[in-house]
Amino acid sequence: MINIDTKRKTNFAVTLTPCYFREHTYIARVPRKMITTDQILDLVAAHNQGIDRYQVGHAMELLKKEILEQAELGFAVDIMEICKLYIAPCNGIKSLTPEAEIITGFEARFCANEQLNEKLKTISASVTSVITPSPQISQIENPLDGTKDKTLKATFSARLIGKKLKVGGAESGIWFVPETENNEPTEDESTWIKVPEEFITRNTSKMLEFHLPRLLTAGKKYFIQICTSERSGYELKTPITGISKIPITIEE
Repeated sequence: MINIDTKRKTNFAVTLTPCYFREHTYIARVPRKMITTDQILDLVAAHNQGIDRYQVGHAMELLKKEILEQAELGFAVDIMEICKLYIAPCNGIKSLTPEAEIITGFEARFCANEQLNEKLKTISASVTSVITPSPQISQIENPLDGTKDKTLKATFSARLIGKKLKVGGAESGIWFVPETENNEPTEDESTWIKVPEEFITRNTSKMLEFHLPRLLTAGKKYFIQICTSERSGYELKTPITGISKIPITIEE
């Protein structure tokens, strides 16, 4: 038996992700948190004292068997007046003689019943987080020995690990931004040193590897900034940037 809190608070909480193609617009999502059949049986037993949990579980298994058999026969099944299960072909059919075709490849689809839709209309939820679309650097490594000591060897390579790191698009790139006396990245873009595109040897959303530009000065500290104007193969209206939280030192 799996124990579960019978007086749980609502699981509804929404995350917002900026829409890349429309300004000041966010895509709202409810994080998926699954409740299992065993947990549902625990709740039924807790809310209905004296009921035989195992008899209910057996009845559910019989219902599942019949639902699957009827779906396999091609029927749409009304599941406890919550939703309708129906099957549909996975793809369209291109044929000169459609009446002679044998259709293969089906998938399950669901349609919520009005009772469920009415229930959901009464729900309100708070925003738990706003997910940033910017590249996020979580770790800077020296690929030669795997060290992560905030230093990189001049004329050698760097490895960045994080999220949404892949660079692409017309205004994309990787820059070394000098640190100011206030321990902040300088805003003077004329001092920024860009990594030549041909120096980038690995370009994925979770990892970037590249050779260091020759113009970096040994003994100097730099922040690493990433800019991209591409997401999932689409060109963004406005490039998005991310910068390392701490600077690294270039050593001889």
